[in-house]
Amino acid sequence: MGKSIPSASTIEGVRFTAQVAVPNVVQGLFRRRKTVTGVATKVDADKLAVRFYEGLVRKFDKGPFYIRVGKDMSVIVHRPSDIKAVLDGSPHPFAADPETKRKGMSHFQPDALTISRGSVWENRRRFAEAVLDTGKPLHRLAQTFLGVAYDEADRQAAEELNWDRVNDAFRRVTRRVIFGDPAADDEELSDLLGTLMDEANNTPSEESEHFAPFMAKVTSYVDQAAPGSLAALVAEAPHDELTSPAGQVVHWMFAMGDTLPANVFRALAVIASDGDVASKVREELSTLDLDEASSVAGATYLAACLQEAMRLWPTTPLFGRVTTMETALAGDSVPEGTQVFIFNLGNHRNRDRIPYADRFAPEEWISGSAAQDWSFNFFSHGAQDCPGSGLSIFLGIAVLARLLVSHDAQIVGKVLDTTKALPHTLDIFDLRIRLESRSVG
Repeated sequence: MGKSIPSASTIEGVRFTAQVAVPNVVQGLFRRRKTVTGVATKVDADKLAVRFYEGLVRKFDKGPFYIRVGKDMSVIVHRPSDIKAVLDGSPHPFAADPETKRKGMSHFQPDALTISRGSVWENRRRFAEAVLDTGKPLHRLAQTFLGVAYDEADRQAAEELNWDRVNDAFRRVTRRVIFGDPAADDEELSDLLGTLMDEANNTPSEESEHFAPFMAKVTSYVDQAAPGSLAALVAEAPHDELTSPAGQVVHWMFAMGDTLPANVFRALAVIASDGDVASKVREELSTLDLDEASSVAGATYLAACLQEAMRLWPTTPLFGRVTTMETALAGDSVPEGTQVFIFNLGNHRNRDRIPYADRFAPEEWISGSAAQDWSFNFFSHGAQDCPGSGLSIFLGIAVLARLLVSHDAQIVGKVLDTTKALPHTLDIFDLRIRLESRSVG
């Protein structure tokens, strides 16, 4: 342990473990557990964790600090400059595969880019960027994907939306975007992944009986390469025996079919609760040609609503990195094998640093500095940022646009008062949103 990085007390370590680390694990690292999430919501666990963390950051305002998390001394980084140093230094010397994460993810995606290192990571990153058109204004298949998003939004536009309906829509979107229409109705494929993710929550040490049949299906669809799908772009993307294209696809299924619907549903809940926001969304949609992908991609306010929902309720509340060698951080030396944590929820909701911490502020993503702020890491930053972030935002706003251009949305059974501090947890399993059709002029 270095000499200039200060250390939190033993009691503070116990509290961080109990209030931040353990709740993150028990709610489900890879797939949220409905019952546990409901209990955590009722006791306001996330708010208590954030308030405690605010005090820690106030105490160690100048930079990183050591804290005992469980049995191990770890480092917390919270200042944007230190977060940038860590994320810019991924995957070496700050690898994104601490033991718990690597063990869990290996259960359902052992070849994932996220837990790769060195030349293998570089190989798989090149492949992902080539297929996902990372950094480009619009994916080359965006027009096709727009049709998919509209189809599935129409299928689910019942009088009342709940998590099951939203999740089902995005599972279908995911299968069609990645594998094409032949996979549209393959519920078993998504169910197998869901089962593996549930198992991964317990970081099992043995391979699941479901893994081989799941990967057989994934590989078959990738080999079929249906036209108009991401799978159809695999052949022309740079890859070799190290790449494992089917293995990379699994992570896209995980992110697009599980994380994205939660973000979209929460954004819809806020829009449904705030008349001014809903009015601005409708006004923006009225200026767009919603039949053209390039025009839909220009829905900057709607995109900002989605990003703001991700800031307020990040689906990955806690990032973990591990040092691959003794390395410098904030002018000190951190030993090899040290875990480095970035508490996203705590950083996103820090009232001392973020003036709009607890309110819904989509304008900050348009005219403010939110997009450049390394405090906000729902897509991460740096070399290991999400290569599919642009595609995810596009699909999210496409579904929202399709629903909201012809429906008024109203939250049911709960109050989400956007004039007051928003809750630190918005339980997707407890959300219901009523859609009322309206005529489109």
